[in-house]
Amino acid sequence: MIRLLLISLLFVSCKGNTTEIAKVEAISYSAQIEQIKSDTLLVGIQGKIYDAFVQSLMSKDNKALSELSNNLDELNKSKKQNLILYWQSYLQFYSSIYYLKKGDKEIAEKEIDKGINWLNEMKNKNSEDYALLAMLQGFGIQFKGMKAMFVSSDIKKNLKKAIAIDSTNLRAYYVYASNDFHTPKKYGGGKETEEYLLKAISLPIQKIKNDYLPSWGKEEAFEMLIKFYIKNEKWDLAKKQYQEGIAAYPKSYTISQLATKLVGK
Repeated sequence: MIRLLLISLLFVSCKGNTTEIAKVEAISYSAQIEQIKSDTLLVGIQGKIYDAFVQSLMSKDNKALSELSNNLDELNKSKKQNLILYWQSYLQFYSSIYYLKKGDKEIAEKEIDKGINWLNEMKNKNSEDYALLAMLQGFGIQFKGMKAMFVSSDIKKNLKKAIAIDSTNLRAYYVYASNDFHTPKKYGGGKETEEYLLKAISLPIQKIKNDYLPSWGKEEAFEMLIKFYIKNEKWDLAKKQYQEGIAAYPKSYTISQLATKLVGK
C-alpha cells in the first residue's frame, strides 16, 4: 500500500511531490511517546530546559544546561528517537542565547549550528521538527553575514513544509511571523506578520496535552503581535491584544513589560 502511494506521488508536480512525500514520511511524536514515556527526563522537558537556561544565566555558568544536554544525549544514544533529538536541538537554542549574552559570538554560533545540523540530518521530519529548524535558522542568521540570503530561503522552505504537514501547528505560524517581523522592510518584511501571528494565537498550544511535547510559541506570538501594533502605532489593537495576552499568560514578564508603552495611548 505504501509503495503504491509513493509511486503515485511521482506523477504530481515537483512542488506537490515534495509536500506529499514529506507528509508520508513525517513521524508522529504521539507514536514515539509510547516508546519513551517511561523516561522521566522527558516529563516537562520544555520547562526543564528553560529552567536550566535561567539557572545558567544567574550563576554565570553553563553547568545546568550542559548537564541536561549530556543527559539528553545519553538518552538519545539508548532510544534513538526523533523526539529526543528535537529537545536536544531546542536546548541548543538556549545554549546559543547564553553564550551570546556572555558576549561570545563564536561559541554562540557553534551552539546554534549544532542544533541546526542535527535537525537537518534528522530523517522523517514532522511539522514540529521543521518549525524548530526554521526557528534555529532564524536565530542563527545573525552570524551568517553574506550567507544570510541563502539561509532566509531555507527558512521559508522549512516553514512551508511545516505548515503543509500540519496546518494547525501554531509554532509554524509563529516562527513564520517572527521571520517576517525581523526581515527589514526594504526586503519585504512585515507584510505577513499580523496575519500569521493572528493565526498562531487562534490555535491551541497542543492538540492533546502532553508534557513530552512542545507547547512554546503562543505567549511569544502575543508578545510579538503587541510589539507589531505598537511599532505601527495601532494603539487600539495593541491594547486589545495586550489584554488578551495578559489574560492568557498573567505571569508573563515579556507581555507585562509592554504595558508602559501603552499608557496614555
